[in-house]
Amino acid sequence: MKLFYSPFHTFIHKVLVTLHETGNWDAVTFVPTFPFKDNDGEDVAGQYSIAALNPLDKVPTLALESGQMIYGSQAICEYLDSISIANRLYPEPGPERWDAITRLALCDTMFELTVQMVMEGWHPEVNRRRGLYEWIWPKLERGLVTLENSVTAGGDRFDIGHAAALHMLSYTEFRFNFYGDKDPVRPNFDWREDHPNLQAWYEKSVQRPSVTAHYNVDFAGEKSAAFHQAMVAEVLEAQKRNGTR
Repeated sequence: MKLFYSPFHTFIHKVLVTLHETGNWDAVTFVPTFPFKDNDGEDVAGQYSIAALNPLDKVPTLALESGQMIYGSQAICEYLDSISIANRLYPEPGPERWDAITRLALCDTMFELTVQMVMEGWHPEVNRRRGLYEWIWPKLERGLVTLENSVTAGGDRFDIGHAAALHMLSYTEFRFNFYGDKDPVRPNFDWREDHPNLQAWYEKSVQRPSVTAHYNVDFAGEKSAAFHQAMVAEVLEAQKRNGTR
């Protein structure tokens, strides 16, 4: 399998957590994909395109050996769980499964909303839409309260909803460390304030091997545009060979 993903490990990737938890880490070739700029800040737009594999040209995208494509982090995580040789992050059908999947949906949406604010911060201050921030913030605040009241309820249980919470919280922390002063509504926000249960759970969970395997660890593999393009070509050839395109 080949995983096309953003190799910025300054936040926790739930797909990487799922790869590790399910025992599939060594079954994947990691293909760094830079949508905008690389680690050095160089504009690489177009050099790392995966539009030929994913019509959205968006990471993460997983290519199976047959050339079949799975894109969208939720779909990728569910696939990896289905072939797990270790832990299962999706509970069996029933209340626990729907609780996990609902937390997954909550945290993924909170993550996407935070990304919207980051992208809004790329604009000059005069062009930033204050109304966007005012629309997003109540949603994030209610979401954090919901997690504060529920995320520790499972004790030592760790499921796909927890993986998504790690992803969202770590990105939120990264976002406000680097972009928080550009927020006209809640500048320099710290999600840890007023959420002691969530903070305690987070500090314990980031010690999991599935997190420490990549979180704040520099990517050490090949990340050139030439390597990326070669991996795309390999997938396209597999699709042609197996009729999966």
